Amino acid sequence: MSQRHTEAPACISMGGTANLFTLTEKSGIGAMTGTIDGAAYGEPTSDPSDVGNGRYEYTMYHVFLDKDGSRLRTQDQAVLHTPTDDGFSTLEVEYRVVEATGRFAGYGGVFRSRGWVSTPKGEDALQRHAVGVVRFEGEICRE
Repeated sequence: MSQRHTEAPACISMGGTANLFTLTEKSGIGAMTGTIDGAAYGEPTSDPSDVGNGRYEYTMYHVFLDKDGSRLRTQDQAVLHTPTDDGFSTLEVEYRVVEATGRFAGYGGVFRSRGWVSTPKGEDALQRHAVGVVRFEGEICRE
């Protein structure tokens, strides 16, 4: 009986996009397409630190879930550039893989996203939902 063994690639490109929607002041979800075809959940793990010029840095974690059941959990560094006159902020996140299952098992490393998030204004801003879109790039590799 002949068995075919297909070698897993050394690295997986993490390209794709996510449409974001905040659930609460401290949590959000994303509908994902690309390498991960599924969803993501994220929360900040630190308060934003004002580093000047409208930039705020903070840490986060994310759980990415693919439709095949594969999962990535990450610890992240985020930078939010506060809104310009158009009401949108730029969001950049660096994701460091800390757990990987399914087709991602055995892979690790860092990938990134960059995109835009609406930023509600006014007294009720925290109760209003922010929306946005980000694009992913980079790769994770066998460890």
